[in-house]
Amino acid sequence: MDEDLELNGGIRNSSIISRMVVEGYDTSPPREDVEEALKKHFASRGIKLMHVSVPVDYKCRNRRRALIYVNGECEAEALKLDGSYVGGLVSKKKSNVGGRILTITAYPFDDNSLEHLFAPTSDIDEYRQHTLKVRGFDTSLSLNDIKKMLLRVFPGSDCFPLWDGSALLYLRGQYAMDEALKLSGGSVEGFKFAVTEVLPETVMETGISLATARSFGFRG
Repeated sequence: MDEDLELNGGIRNSSIISRMVVEGYDTSPPREDVEEALKKHFASRGIKLMHVSVPVDYKCRNRRRALIYVNGECEAEALKLDGSYVGGLVSKKKSNVGGRILTITAYPFDDNSLEHLFAPTSDIDEYRQHTLKVRGFDTSLSLNDIKKMLLRVFPGSDCFPLWDGSALLYLRGQYAMDEALKLSGGSVEGFKFAVTEVLPETVMETGISLATARSFGFRG
């Protein structure tokens, strides 16, 4: 078993991912600038965000709530930043955007109480494609077996198994992302499943080159 996954019945807190809702930031910059600013804000406090999503309702340009995802062992520290001040954002269109006080609330995956607030954005966000690096599979499995298993668990997805026992999983839409991140730290078809990284969307938009694949362990 992968040592990174082993703790308390085979699962480390670092493999379990927690979801939270953030409000209070300046909503005027583009989505990408807001997401990057939130990552930097938490990183400045020693907290690495696994993923940030700022759903946008394109009918009214509303992007007032963001979803952030952290490793389970960082959840308590992330919640301590509730009420913290995030400095001015710098966007391509505005050189300086005033700072704000953040509101951070735990939003477990099995809690759908805020679903109606994000629902208007779901149609647009279904076109956003994401890449996750996942691992935890039996290394004796063939690459083809790993791919078949992932496609069974995540219908409509695509994947690229790597020689180191991990795989790149390609998903579309926020719902599919939440399902994958929710499963991290749990068992998938008898194997300990872990999302270890969410790659930048630019990687997805340009495709996966052989050089990029090799950087993740592919030796084909």
